[in-house]
Amino acid sequence: MEQQPTFANLLQRHVAQDGRYARQLAAATAVRFGPAQQVAHSTISRWLRDGAQKPRSWADIVKLAAVLQLSPDDLQALLQAAGHEVPDVLVDEPPIPGLFDPWRKPEWEKLPPFQAPPKTPGFVGQTSLLDSAARYLGSQGQSRVCCLLGMAGLGKTSLAAQLAYQLKDQFPDGILWLDLAHTDPLAAQQAIAEAYGEDFSSYPDLGTRSSQLRALLAHKDALLVLDHAQNDAQIRPLLPPDGPCAVLITSRRHDLATMGSARRLTLLPLNPSAESVALFRHFLDKKNVEAEAEPLQLLADWLGQLPLALTIAAQRLKHEPGWTAAHLLTRLPQAERPLDLLVWGDQSVRQQFADNCAALGAAEQQLLALLGNFPGPFLPVHVAAVAERPLPEVEDSLRQLFNQSLLTLNRQGRYELHPLLRLYAQELPQQARWARQFVTHFSRLANQPEAASEQQAIVAAIALAERLELAEAVETAVLNLTPHLQRSGQHDLAGQLLRRAEAVARRRNNLSGLARILHLSGFTAMKQGNPEAADGYYEEALALAKSIGDPGQTAEILHKLSALAYRRGRLEETEQFCQEALVLARQVKNHSLAANVLANLGLVEAANGRFAQAVTHYEEALEIARQLKDQALIINILQNLGHVHEQRGDYAQARAFYEEGLALAEAQKDPELRSRMLGNLGAVACHLGNYAEATGHFRQGLALAEANGLTIQQYRQQANLGEAAMLRGQFRQANTHYREALALVRALEFPEDLGIILNQAGECFLKQESYAEAESAFQEARQLSEEKQLTRVGPLSLFGLARVANNRGNVAQARELGEKSRQQLLAIGHRKAEEVWWWLQELPRTAAPE
Repeated sequence: MEQQPTFANLLQRHVAQDGRYARQLAAATAVRFGPAQQVAHSTISRWLRDGAQKPRSWADIVKLAAVLQLSPDDLQALLQAAGHEVPDVLVDEPPIPGLFDPWRKPEWEKLPPFQAPPKTPGFVGQTSLLDSAARYLGSQGQSRVCCLLGMAGLGKTSLAAQLAYQLKDQFPDGILWLDLAHTDPLAAQQAIAEAYGEDFSSYPDLGTRSSQLRALLAHKDALLVLDHAQNDAQIRPLLPPDGPCAVLITSRRHDLATMGSARRLTLLPLNPSAESVALFRHFLDKKNVEAEAEPLQLLADWLGQLPLALTIAAQRLKHEPGWTAAHLLTRLPQAERPLDLLVWGDQSVRQQFADNCAALGAAEQQLLALLGNFPGPFLPVHVAAVAERPLPEVEDSLRQLFNQSLLTLNRQGRYELHPLLRLYAQELPQQARWARQFVTHFSRLANQPEAASEQQAIVAAIALAERLELAEAVETAVLNLTPHLQRSGQHDLAGQLLRRAEAVARRRNNLSGLARILHLSGFTAMKQGNPEAADGYYEEALALAKSIGDPGQTAEILHKLSALAYRRGRLEETEQFCQEALVLARQVKNHSLAANVLANLGLVEAANGRFAQAVTHYEEALEIARQLKDQALIINILQNLGHVHEQRGDYAQARAFYEEGLALAEAQKDPELRSRMLGNLGAVACHLGNYAEATGHFRQGLALAEANGLTIQQYRQQANLGEAAMLRGQFRQANTHYREALALVRALEFPEDLGIILNQAGECFLKQESYAEAESAFQEARQLSEEKQLTRVGPLSLFGLARVANNRGNVAQARELGEKSRQQLLAIGHRKAEEVWWWLQELPRTAAPE
């Protein structure tokens, strides 16, 4: 024998259908019957928990039934389940005035219909849309039609249900709900009629029923919800005339004519910062959510913040034995068909997408399958190129996909596919030629101006070429893309791609390609601050280039080796590489390379204090660079010229070169060059005593370096900020900046830069009268300069040590160290030699008495 439902079971069912909480229901009893007759919320809560075998007051049950708008039969069943005799609500005199009124004619017949489905468990987000739709539908305007639009799985029906419960009391004639996915217009019209006690079955044609329906709804202050609308033919026969009846439509279609003047609200995925966590909290234990906060957030991101997918994932995590967020996060990317894991009961992400795509034509279905190859936002012109179809055709098909909510359009005017919808597209039948055409098309763009905007697709094309074993395409695309990555500071990505291309080239024994790859790898390692690795790459590349008789590539590698040698303080080796590279560059008529080599020779001359010779090299290089219109090279040479004039104390000329270089760097949008030029301008401002201006330049340069992963520029700008703070007397800030700079530069093992910053830090300690720390910094710099022959570092460290000795009263040692410093500065033509001479003149001729 079937067990009869308990009082608590019945009440739980009715309260769930109503959607209000115990406190809200208790407040409603006070509004209807007066505060003195309110049913306490604690009483209602106890009934719902099955905490009362037999509620004491049958009158309280009737009050709650009136608020819940139960039918006479439901009221009778509820009272019987509570163990009370059922009063005759139509005849008996109520113990409280008006208690039976809801069930006495004619009022009972006026109880409005409420047909909304139960609210969706775990509904979160869409707050702004919910508020906007509620304000609009709850207003007193005429012809209020609101449309909720968006792709499958975003929760349009759930949002509509939330609105129905929220607006229940604002529509005295009820809430009507029709699922148009399972109802034809004639049946839908009959359902509305029956909700108001009418019968349209005698009107067999759609037109006549439509007229009768409009007459019925003309004065109804009701909300008509049309869920899952797929076309205008479903909607038009159900629309009321102008009047108090409001309409809420949910649809995936953006191109329905019946929605032309409607309030259109488009749903978006959840906000990743809080809403996905709130959804997980609804389903999962609070402790588990806190313990797995990071993997849950990563899981939500992987699922594209799609509410349906998050709900399914939460259900599986809750009920599947042994499952964790980290486990699911590992399985999803590794699965051959990840959407297989996004199923729970009758909920399926794949099925929702299939339903969404069911109305597509063959051309649109085919195009959607092709779009699975695109990793991110895309332009129609590239889709047309891969599909090998005329652009107007592709644009029309893309608009159809957009109108079906299968694509979105971002602020840059690019179409986007939701990540889970991309997985679904990849499951659709694919044409073999698409993958190869994708590789061919985007590989061609790798060295074009579009490389920056299409970088994501180019990287995807490289990965696809690897899977298809298109070795030549892999090498070509990587070699073409790497210069762009290096210019934009993406050295880690460049390194990853180069290693993959290197493996391909070695398998093919492609010596020419391998030499070029190793050459670029050396430059990337250099930018990443790994000079030892850079040296290894360059040496192997040089041997390969010489073995295959490629003078042009040999010259380029020698040029890079000269730069590395200079960075490591090996000036003689630098000059040797430069001279050899210059001969080859001129031999192969590579004018750009010749200009670069001349610039490096200028650096060597300047480092040796031969400023006139340095300027000669720079001016020759600049003339070539201007003829070639090579903006990056021009910027580098302008920087070098500015530095020479800065060292000689000609700050006006130095600033002019730096400002010209910065303007060109900004036009090029090159973060490294911009950072460098800002540092140089800040240095000139420091020399002139404009410390606030200098700090502004340095902070701008540091921000650019940090944003683009430019480690060398980071430590240089930190050192610059340290110097500016020191000159302003802000020693605590200066010490912090120098510590940051030293930590970065030590990790990179660049001795000259390390020596320069040690000397700067020593100066800062000296000003603070922290002689032990100053001596330590200057001694380390001096030792480094002797080991690495750093001619610009050693003299300054000696001068620092001389002043430490003087401040400690050791005048003889101070004089000895000062003289050594001055002689070395004179040997390299450094302007500071004069300053040291004057300092020596001020020293006492004899040591102070003990």
